[in-house]
Amino acid sequence: MKESIDSILAIDKKTRELVDSTEKEIENIKKDLREKLTDIENESIERAKAIGKEKSDEILADFEKKAEDLKKENEKNLERIEEFYSENSDKLIQNAFEMVIGSKSNV
Repeated sequence: MKESIDSILAIDKKTRELVDSTEKEIENIKKDLREKLTDIENESIERAKAIGKEKSDEILADFEKKAEDLKKENEKNLERIEEFYSENSDKLIQNAFEMVIGSKSNV
């Protein structure tokens, strides 16, 4: 009988040790998993930042190119206006003068 009780107690002790060992292993696996998930999350955040910066740089470069193209177009328009004015300034001044004082003076 004593042997049976000792055997049961030994089995119970081994079972507790096995349960404790299993629980510790489970906690270690959970801890490792949390660390890996945190690493993956951080890597994802860094990749997202890099992609965001890349897209932002592309948008800014495109905007700067469009702004430069518009500036060049405006400069060409200004040159044409200045050229037109230079070629026609006497006629424009004469027309403005006639509009202000009338096409024919009644003097």
